[in-house]
Amino acid sequence: MSADSFHHGVEQEMKSRPGGVVYDFDDFLSVVGNSNSKKVEVVELKHEGIRDWTDGHSAVKLKKLPKLADLKVVQLRRGSRSMFVKISHEEEDFTELDFLQNKFQLKIPTTLRPQDKGIEEAKKRDILKKLGPLMPPNRRLFWSSLHVSNTDEE
Repeated sequence: MSADSFHHGVEQEMKSRPGGVVYDFDDFLSVVGNSNSKKVEVVELKHEGIRDWTDGHSAVKLKKLPKLADLKVVQLRRGSRSMFVKISHEEEDFTELDFLQNKFQLKIPTTLRPQDKGIEEAKKRDILKKLGPLMPPNRRLFWSSLHVSNTDEE
């Protein structure tokens, strides 16, 4: 099934909803699951299924590198600590960029993420203030129970 076909099926299912409205994540899961003649298996991603990856980039090395928006081709090679890039499609050879800290070890973490990442408190308040009055009271639970993140986690 092509992506366009899939998205069209989801859009059709949304339009078939009363008022064409999706209020919360449970509504969205239902829409996707019922779309495309119910040929879709929806798997909800929860924090228990995400590994707790650590950030290993070097801030000093990143200052010298081109911006992501300027890169045209990016290649990551298994077993290598570098990223290989092309700034234009006409370039023949890749440029090797070393962006990781020297002490950072390439290994898959065994621990899982301990909690949901969440959103900022101000953003949650803003959503509840602006969207809360537009939805039925029984649909506000999802939004009011969103996990709030600490701003220093990033």
